[in-house]
Amino acid sequence: MAEWHAELDRSSNIVLVVVTEDDGSEHDYQFDFDPRTGRWEFAERDLLERDFGEEWVDELEEHIEELIEEAKGSAED
Repeated sequence: MAEWHAELDRSSNIVLVVVTEDDGSEHDYQFDFDPRTGRWEFAERDLLERDFGEEWVDELEEHIEELIEEAKGSAED
């Protein structure tokens, strides 16, 4: 099963996601988030869900939301 790694570029308010497939190929995705509201949109969800399943994408999105919540909390400080 493919693996993913997600991190934030806080200075640019960008989420970076790298998906590594079983054959070693990597796919990079980037999208903006609002550090004040936590709002974000991941347009590739349907594509990833088709390839890896709904549960896989749900776990990725949960992790992304946690990262953004942390950034949002530090932006309020």
